[in-house]
Amino acid sequence: MKGNKTFILIFVALLVLYIVAQLNQPKHFDWTPTLRDNDKNPFGAFVPYTELKQIFGNAHIQSHKIPAYNVLHNKYETNSAYIFLEPEFQPGKTDLDELLQYVEDGNTVFLSSFFIDKKLLDTLGLKMEQFANLVSNDSTSLNFVNPVLKARENYTFKKSMIDGYFKDLKKKDSTLILGITQDSLPDFVRVQYGKGYFLLHAAPLCFSNYFMLYKNNYDYIAKALSYISPAVTTLHWDEYYKAGRDEPDTPLRFFLSNTFLTWALWLTVAAFLLLVLFEMKRRQRIIPVIEPLRNTTLDFVETVSSVYYSQHDNSSIAKKKIQFWFDHIRQRYFVSTQTTDDNFVEQLQRKSGVSKELIEKILTNIKQVEEQSLVTDELLTELSKSIDKFYQLSKT
Repeated sequence: MKGNKTFILIFVALLVLYIVAQLNQPKHFDWTPTLRDNDKNPFGAFVPYTELKQIFGNAHIQSHKIPAYNVLHNKYETNSAYIFLEPEFQPGKTDLDELLQYVEDGNTVFLSSFFIDKKLLDTLGLKMEQFANLVSNDSTSLNFVNPVLKARENYTFKKSMIDGYFKDLKKKDSTLILGITQDSLPDFVRVQYGKGYFLLHAAPLCFSNYFMLYKNNYDYIAKALSYISPAVTTLHWDEYYKAGRDEPDTPLRFFLSNTFLTWALWLTVAAFLLLVLFEMKRRQRIIPVIEPLRNTTLDFVETVSSVYYSQHDNSSIAKKKIQFWFDHIRQRYFVSTQTTDDNFVEQLQRKSGVSKELIEKILTNIKQVEEQSLVTDELLTELSKSIDKFYQLSKT
């Protein structure tokens, strides 16, 4: 017992010395471009997000950690804006379709990213380029085109590049250049889509904490966001495409988010493991062999399948397949199966991503099963294959 106390005291003393040494080290900033609303590092967006309340004083600001489809689906808005500040913007087809409809209804999407989804760029008639230079000095400078907003001196930036730009503006009638680089290349454009606008920006680091606090850059964000109507009632801010789905806030995650606490945690775990190992050498008993429980699931499946096979009841099997398929559609995609008309096919195709032809083929087979008193082996096989193919191709 006395030896254990000595060991614990030595360990605690070393741990305290290590923590004190780490705390006295110069603070190292994380230069990872996150553009998150709670990140106070240089390339976070804590300061710009806080300033939104000053710029849009009458708007209700919402930060979302869910996909755009979940935010906008079945909600009709005409006086709102959605802000995306992303290192990379690659939404799914469903999210992109919902955003296009959102803008077409008369709203505004403000999107700034190094890499923007090609499907969106093609839809708006744009192409995007990034220079491959990365230097420690000012990499480039930029400014606005509008004489009212244009600064006397260009906005410059250190530490990383802000030299992305757009080219091949195919829809010139609906596209307006708002900002340019020092080489007169458009890096900020407005594209009309339906009743609304897409505001696309090729240099997302212009909306970071560090850029805003560097030289005369403090008013750049306010000027860029001034192209969003100041009368908007709702302002959506995206966090989903930066960090993915919302992660649980647990005590363990808090420890792992801090370097010093992480080291303290692992050192503590290692010390206790060593203590347990030394104690086990003297006190461990013989562990009896326990037979694992037998998995009877396969036996059950074989028994049920043999019963159906012996009775050759194709009609019952087909109806079970149809019943499970309809239940899957209701629970997974929230689509009513009371009627299987064209509206049903369109909703299921949009939400599942499966082709319209395959859905119609399944419905045709279901109709044949319901109309026939005896289901042939060929019809049962065709129905089963088409439903299985639906499961494979559908979105999970």
